[in-house]
Amino acid sequence: FMSEFGFQSFPSIETINYINQNDSVNIYTNAMKSHQKHSRGFQLIEEYMARDHKVSKKDEDYIYLSQLLQAKGIVMGIEAHRRAKPYNMGTLFWQLNDCWPAISWSSIDFFGNWKALQYKAKHAFENALISSRIQNDSIHTFIINDTYKSIQDDLVLELQDYNGKVVWSGTKKVNVKPNSSEEFYNLPISNYDRTSLVLVVKFNQNESLFYLDKPKNLKLLQGEIIKSITKTKDGYSIQLTTTVLQKDVFLFSNSKGHFSDNFFDILPNETKTIHFKTTAKSINDLQIKSLNLVHN
Repeated sequence: FMSEFGFQSFPSIETINYINQNDSVNIYTNAMKSHQKHSRGFQLIEEYMARDHKVSKKDEDYIYLSQLLQAKGIVMGIEAHRRAKPYNMGTLFWQLNDCWPAISWSSIDFFGNWKALQYKAKHAFENALISSRIQNDSIHTFIINDTYKSIQDDLVLELQDYNGKVVWSGTKKVNVKPNSSEEFYNLPISNYDRTSLVLVVKFNQNESLFYLDKPKNLKLLQGEIIKSITKTKDGYSIQLTTTVLQKDVFLFSNSKGHFSDNFFDILPNETKTIHFKTTAKSINDLQIKSLNLVHN
């Protein structure tokens, strides 16, 4: 699957700096090209990126977008397979890690940094998963339950604009059978602007954000992400807030460590708390990137 469709991505920025042995990012050095093992790897990354994204000329943005592209492709497959239960009963994707710095199919790079795919695949494999798809001008929302217990709760759906204004909402009490996949809501969207809305679905303490168009068509807004960092026993607690929806927020630090989550979305006026496990004495170099900035 991966070899045929070429869902590769570039490694992290620090991995590329390691190959270049300097602090500048250059993704087309001879060293990087020599580690590209797919005959049409660069071509496929560029084709799929141009199909779905506003392609940035900055190498750092290109690395970031390549990881989002890879994650989106694989997670779409994982969710489709899980929705098709019991016809499909699981998914394996290639590959987990790299033995050297490379542009590859991996979800964890040579230094052990999780790429976007690893973070998003972790969520896509949750035992109870909310999964939506668009078909015939409607959003079909499924709940997949891989546990052997029934789950009863309210299914809450909201169409929100990127300022957080709710333009439609619905609630339905549902009972999700053990070891099942079932569609629970069908929402017609022919009368809505697909480029300015997100469907927020909540069930059983889980939350799903589903976008109605390709990333390059979304009219994402500009807004500051405010961060608050607090020292903890084994690292740092990072609290993030914003007044507008921020898509695919990426946290980066030169300090070696692991973020509890990354490449995530933040809804307007909500707080996202991330734990960064590290032995670093400070993370003053913490950087934040989001699709809102890259696409504008």
